Amino acid sequence: MTNPGSLEPRHCKLCGASAASQTIHLPSTTIQVCRECDFHFIDYLDPLPPAETEQHKELDEKSWKYIEERLGIGEGELVWRLRLVEKYCSLPGTRCLDIGAGVGQFLLLLRAAEALGIGIEPSRLRRLFARKKFDLHLEGQTVESPIWRDKYRATFDLITLWDVIEHVNFPAETIQSTFTVLKPGGVLFLDTPSREVLPYRISLWAHRLSGGRISLFLPGYYSTLPYGHKQIFTPRQLAQCVEQAGFEVLAQGAGYDELLGMRPPLLRPKNKIILVARKPGGEEGANGKPTPPPETP
Repeated sequence: MTNPGSLEPRHCKLCGASAASQTIHLPSTTIQVCRECDFHFIDYLDPLPPAETEQHKELDEKSWKYIEERLGIGEGELVWRLRLVEKYCSLPGTRCLDIGAGVGQFLLLLRAAEALGIGIEPSRLRRLFARKKFDLHLEGQTVESPIWRDKYRATFDLITLWDVIEHVNFPAETIQSTFTVLKPGGVLFLDTPSREVLPYRISLWAHRLSGGRISLFLPGYYSTLPYGHKQIFTPRQLAQCVEQAGFEVLAQGAGYDELLGMRPPLLRPKNKIILVARKPGGEEGANGKPTPPPETP
């Protein structure tokens, strides 16, 4: 894994090669493109702010209303995610880590399935909402923090990163950290926007043909805000990211229906990448599912 502290602007955040250059100039940022692996990412920023920098923020009425109004968005997708997890893992008694838990909605589904779930959410406002609304305690320290490596090494049977990896500053470090805290034989689930979506490809084409004068939708894909999109993957690049951390890719697709063995819609847009990977080693139970840990006496 490339050490983020040793990276210079020309280094690619995915493959680590000294082959990245400022290629696509947008109004608010610049996209770097790696000549070796074609990874697209914005210029390096400081790491995500630690939890203590948000101590001054309070969950006022306006913030509460904003978060609550968005609770219903993506509820259907949460169910599909749970079905995918259940395809590979026997959940009762299983230790789960949900990274980027938001306000804990997927964590609630895991616990309803009798899993032992822990959630990480860097946003203090969302952690406060989760505690008041759902009586959930979410951790503020990101998975790259030493506390996870020191206290939770090889602890979890499964880890989920739903719409997370595009937001972190150093995705290879994040994936490597999940590998560290996952048990041998444990399973990683993640999804992220795909760079192969048609609006992105058209925007790249327009930018090149116009000499950089026309960007179309590209500015909407990236943000320098702390929780904005820092990179967008292709399916091949996402598989590369998890494989170079030591994972074995079990499945990858553009839709949950596809990975669950259902016939996908004929014209379903390929706007997502969904990936399932396994940490080598450990024992497996029936149907290829990881064996749940023994019950605590």
